[in-house]
Amino acid sequence: MSKRRKPRRRGGRTYVGVIIIFLVVVMAFQITSLYRKNAAYEQQEAHLQEELEEQQAAAEDLKTYEERTKTDEYVENTARGKLGLVHDNEIVFRESDDE
Repeated sequence: MSKRRKPRRRGGRTYVGVIIIFLVVVMAFQITSLYRKNAAYEQQEAHLQEELEEQQAAAEDLKTYEERTKTDEYVENTARGKLGLVHDNEIVFRESDDE
């Protein structure tokens, strides 16, 4: 009794090979897409970091301005310059327009 060997099917291996190649190609495209997105996100992060630093500097400037405007000297200088107010014991000299 001789054993008959079944003929090997090479078509099954071919299909598996094609599927594996297809999956590798799809994964390669996905990886490149993710790298591009990552680069865009890193650029956006750098831009937002710069903007954050600018806003923090502006907030610090506003805080300094707020502290300066709370002083009596600032209020007095503003009253003198914009409103023309003087203290009760001061004498005001003005130039005449006769010349």
